[in-house]
Amino acid sequence: MNGLIKNDPMKKALDEINNSPLKRALDAINNDPFRKMMDEFNNSPMKKALDEMNKINETINAIKLPKITMPTFDMPNMEALQLHNIHIPTQKEVNEYQSAGILMRRLADAILQWREQLPETQQPAILALLYGGIQINVERLAQESFHGIRIEGKMNGVPCMILAHQSTVQLLCYVENVEKVESRRQIGFIIDGEETNI
Repeated sequence: MNGLIKNDPMKKALDEINNSPLKRALDAINNDPFRKMMDEFNNSPMKKALDEMNKINETINAIKLPKITMPTFDMPNMEALQLHNIHIPTQKEVNEYQSAGILMRRLADAILQWREQLPETQQPAILALLYGGIQINVERLAQESFHGIRIEGKMNGVPCMILAHQSTVQLLCYVENVEKVESRRQIGFIIDGEETNI
């Protein structure tokens, strides 16, 4: 009986199939590490979570939101606004606005208006306060450069002169009493090369 099993054509055919290159290829495909990894992933909790997220995403996409429209507007008519009357300053005018000359011109105008309002027994005075606590009783201010100011006056009763950047100087304007009307003194301003006594 053992001889029959050994020579059984069915067993021989199965053995040949089991040893054939086709069977080995199928076994290799079934044992492929990538395929095993994909099978493990498809059965993993992460895949289930991703599937649930896709379902949620599909549900969200299926929701019909109302269409939101932005309000529209037209640009105003520039002619109607009469913008042609607006003066846009030139670079020179912008620079002049920041210059020491403009600062001194405005200060001179303010001192002149102030002097006209004061009684004859009083006069305006300027005290220049500089870095480090230096105080100068101003007799004359001069524009020395775009941002520079020359201050002439007295410090502790001694004549002095100092050149400073306008941003480092504070000018305190105050009123001082005059004993005699004739002794009222003026403050000199030199702006753009022109000297004015106020």
